[in-house]
Amino acid sequence: MASTLEDHSDPVTGVSDAGAPVIGEGQKLSLSLWLQLMKCTKEIEAGVGGRLRKVHRQSLARFDVLSQLHRFGGDWAAVGEISSRVMTSSGNITALVDRMVAEDLIERRASPDDRRSHQLRMTGTGRAVFDEMTADHARWVDDALDGIDDVDKQCLIALLIDVRRAFEETKSESHIAQAAPGETR
Repeated sequence: MASTLEDHSDPVTGVSDAGAPVIGEGQKLSLSLWLQLMKCTKEIEAGVGGRLRKVHRQSLARFDVLSQLHRFGGDWAAVGEISSRVMTSSGNITALVDRMVAEDLIERRASPDDRRSHQLRMTGTGRAVFDEMTADHARWVDDALDGIDDVDKQCLIALLIDVRRAFEETKSESHIAQAAPGETR
């Protein structure tokens, strides 16, 4: 009888252990957490992104760029700053920005301080499109998480903030450890 990967998968992580190195229980929990976070993110992004495309003919990445620009209240924002704040995987931010400029959703200019870099801001058309999408986006995210009561949502938020802090600390310590002797980062 042929065996399948499911026959040999770990009940906690769902990952096949055929030929895999032995890992500790703490690592299994971390992997399981990571897998669940990735699955949830992927499903919510697919659901909300699909609805944005269907109803508003805009991608989640475009909504995200407009949302980040909205935070600047009409002021110009550096492309690099927007790129670092975008939460969705937008792939090539330059191509995305080019298309959004061509569709008059945002405008771009050379930075007055450094002509090698550019700044962005939302146009009136972009603001109208963003305003139309915002209520739908909020409702669709709420629908996606409707099965979780408010107390559990608050607990999840607190736990995920802890996860982010732990990750940031680990990332910071990793950069320090990677510095050459005598080098500071």
